[in-house]
Amino acid sequence: MIVRVVRSSCAVGLASALVAIAVAQTPTPTPSPGTAKAPAAPKAAPAPVALAPLPADFADRATWRSDEIGVGVQLRFRWFEKLYAGPQSLTLVEVEPKADVRFDVVAPGVRTKTSAMGAQNGALAAINGGFFAIESTGLSTGLLRIDGAMVVPAKPGQASLGIGEDQRLRVATRPEGDWPEVQDALGAGPMLLRSGAIVGHGARQRGIRHPRSAVGVSKDGSVVWLTADGRTSKAAGLAHEETAAILQALGCVDAVNLDGGGSTTLWVAGRGVVNYPCDNKKYDHAGERAVANAVLLRAAAVVVVDDAQATLRGEGWQRATVAGGKGVIGGGYARWVKPAGAGGGAGGAGDAGGAAAGGEAPSAEFAAELPFAGAWRAMAWLPAEGDAAGPWQVVVGGGGAAKEVAGKRGAWVEVARVEVGSERRVVVRMGGVAGRALVVDAVRWVEERG
Repeated sequence: MIVRVVRSSCAVGLASALVAIAVAQTPTPTPSPGTAKAPAAPKAAPAPVALAPLPADFADRATWRSDEIGVGVQLRFRWFEKLYAGPQSLTLVEVEPKADVRFDVVAPGVRTKTSAMGAQNGALAAINGGFFAIESTGLSTGLLRIDGAMVVPAKPGQASLGIGEDQRLRVATRPEGDWPEVQDALGAGPMLLRSGAIVGHGARQRGIRHPRSAVGVSKDGSVVWLTADGRTSKAAGLAHEETAAILQALGCVDAVNLDGGGSTTLWVAGRGVVNYPCDNKKYDHAGERAVANAVLLRAAAVVVVDDAQATLRGEGWQRATVAGGKGVIGGGYARWVKPAGAGGGAGGAGDAGGAAAGGEAPSAEFAAELPFAGAWRAMAWLPAEGDAAGPWQVVVGGGGAAKEVAGKRGAWVEVARVEVGSERRVVVRMGGVAGRALVVDAVRWVEERG
């Protein structure tokens, strides 16, 4: 781990992350002299009750608004007019199994916004962490372990999140004291899911709904960060068992609740706060609260620009819908069709290499704001089905020589490499060649990290 208390960290290289999960109720170790005593046997948790069923398509990711934000990392959002007690606003960051990512815990030693902790440490994403003394010191009140050193001991039976040297993510109920088997740890709670089952929290808790932050892990090793907004007319918030049911439906088998309420915040580099924090009592992105700690996610960043977001130059562009499209807005693509009467009579998906009837030559400009400086690759997608298409004439930036690149159906093809400095806006312009159709779909920028 490279995140330390008080001082900020430098950027780190990526480490291969194999995400796994510990059994939520860990065995109580026999204490040795000088170590924290083991807690008394925990009371049996109350049994959960049956909840109203979730929509049949709830777990279908195609029904969520989804953006690829990193290699193996998706950002998803869905708003429900009625779910449990009322409207719900849910935002997810999902990490695929075996994705090349790194998790870290950061605690600056003074209350800081989650967005600032993410940005200052070069993270791709950040979610608020555990509980803290909001009315006094502002420091963490639960287990906090950073870089292999315990900062704050766990309370007896505290549900916690741990990150090992091997980058395996663990969720466990801890005895009092340290968690020496992991490098970083964060105490929060309560447990939401244990071995696939919803953990019951009693009748009183079922009527208490607030904004929620939570982390869940699936059997296949994928990770879900969840924020559920609340305390506004657009978001009612969730009870613990409702939060657990949502994570269970998304495929998680073990999950822990983090600090919620006005602390609930999810931030993504280049996008800012992506949920709707309620500390300003409004349903917007501005109500973020300063907190004591956060969990960070590092991965190679990705920015995808769809044809529907591109600037299409020249007359004769049409949009087509077809299976196999790739992009942010729908599955369609854009094609240039020669206007009728433009040097050859009837219109058709033909010669895209010159201007139509003295007008501007057809081209598509894909502009992106990249979140980090450094080396990036630009890749273009050609739909698996649809019109026959010729190669692209690719220009990066405002000018320069065009490079001819042939697309490949149903695959990303590299069209350019750039080194990005303080100016983060980049443009790829894609034109056609004489006698061939011009088809564009999406451009995907991928950060190259060592």
